[in-house]
Amino acid sequence: PPNPELEKKVKTASALMENGNLDKAGVLIEELVSQFPYDGSPYMALGDLRIRQHAPIKAMLAYREAVDLNPDYLDKKAPDFQGKKIKNTVKEARHLIEFELIKNSADQDLRSYRKTVYYMLRKIAGSCG
Repeated sequence: PPNPELEKKVKTASALMENGNLDKAGVLIEELVSQFPYDGSPYMALGDLRIRQHAPIKAMLAYREAVDLNPDYLDKKAPDFQGKKIKNTVKEARHLIEFELIKNSADQDLRSYRKTVYYMLRKIAGSCG
């Protein structure tokens, strides 16, 4: 069941982001992630924050948590559908990872992020039919 307190706080975080107040939004979102670790919405908000901070890889990692907790984010028929945004973020992260791997092919973090890209692409493909 939806948690009204959580929904209200996520809306507040989104409003802060809209107004360019990323630091305050970040503090609130980190708080929500630790308070509600089994709800996808704080992770979606974290992904949105990371996009605004121009950190597509971190955004993708946050969206992965969100999608693992709430597959509806990738279900076109669900009211929570966020597939387009997630797909674009994964694409952007993939380009960045591939570019960085050219410079440093042994980087274990990048290799692990690339695995996450493929995982997310499979999830997206499986959901968007």
